[in-house]
Amino acid sequence: MGLDMYVRVVRKWDIVDLEKFTKTIINSMSLNVNDKDVDFDLKEYITRYPTIMIPYGVGSELCYWRKHPNLHGWMKNLFYDKGGESETGFNNDIVFLMKKDVLKLKEDIENDKLPDTQGFFFGESYLDDEDREWRNTHDMECIDKMLKSLDSGDLIYYSSSW
Repeated sequence: MGLDMYVRVVRKWDIVDLEKFTKTIINSMSLNVNDKDVDFDLKEYITRYPTIMIPYGVGSELCYWRKHPNLHGWMKNLFYDKGGESETGFNNDIVFLMKKDVLKLKEDIENDKLPDTQGFFFGESYLDDEDREWRNTHDMECIDKMLKSLDSGDLIYYSSSW
């Protein structure tokens, strides 16, 4: 047991399929307006509701961390800042990340501003200076992946389990 953390990516071609699927459901349920089919933009919807749940099987793993509680605490704060509500204390919840979020995360890592976060299954973010250096390097590699995905038109979201 322990804190497992992920950023998952929904590729732009999957976004198109999800939008088509959602439009079909909405329009088949006679939820259209003035006999016109409803248009549905998933990215716009996610921007408005960034803590909406999405089935875990949608998307694939982009980044993974094990027992990095300070990063988890940063994501938890973001989740609540974006209006998220959790019945589990931010366990298995998700928060979609926008480019500005990833850039802020990068800045906070560079300036050592991740919040000190603790939990029974969380472990410690930094055991020593060598571990801190390794984690920061890994974090920056993940940030590069996240920014590249976002610039490609993908959606990304954070989730964890402990």
